[in-house]
Amino acid sequence: MRTHNWTYITVKTIVTLFMAGAASISFMHIIDVSHTLGLGWEAWTVPFLVDGFAVLGLIGRSHRFAEPTRRAGLKITAAMGLLSLTCNVMAGDNLGQRLYGVLVVGVFVFAEWYSGRLIAAPAPPARTARRCEPGCTCRRHAKATALTPAQKGAITKARKRAERELAEMRDGYVPADAPVSPALV
Repeated sequence: MRTHNWTYITVKTIVTLFMAGAASISFMHIIDVSHTLGLGWEAWTVPFLVDGFAVLGLIGRSHRFAEPTRRAGLKITAAMGLLSLTCNVMAGDNLGQRLYGVLVVGVFVFAEWYSGRLIAAPAPPARTARRCEPGCTCRRHAKATALTPAQKGAITKARKRAERELAEMRDGYVPADAPVSPALV
C-alpha cells in the first residue's frame, strides 16, 4: 500500500508557490525596467532570457547531475540572480519599492535554497504480524489474559515438550520401536 507524506507535500507546495509568486513579481519588474531603458515589444522577452537561464541554472544544480554541472548551474543561477536583483531594485521609484525588489529576490533565493534541502523521511517499516507492541489487544494476547495460571502452565509444558521432540528429530533420533516395513523383513 502506498502512503503519502502529506507534510512534505504541503511544505513543498508552499515553497513552490512562494517561488512562483516571487518569479511573477520579478517578471513584471524586469519588463518595467526594460521599458524604462527604451525597449518596446522586446521588453516582454527579457524576463524569459533572465529568468529562463536562472531556471536552467536551478535545474543544473539538482542532485541528479554530476558536480561539474552543479557548479556551472550555480554560476548561471548567481549571474542571473544578480541581474534579476538589479532589475528588481531599478524598477522601484522610491526606497520602499527598491527594498521590496530586494525582498522579492531574497524570498525567491531563500525558497529555492529551502526547496533544494527538503527531503522526505523514509516510510516507516511495515509491522510484521508476529511482533506485537506492549499493551497489544490482538486475539492471541487477549486469549492469554483469559487463561488461568494452571492453563498457561499446561500450554507452556506442551509447547516445550513439542520443541524438545522436534529438536530430537532434527538431531537424528530414531525411537527403538520405530515401525519397519514388512517387505524388508
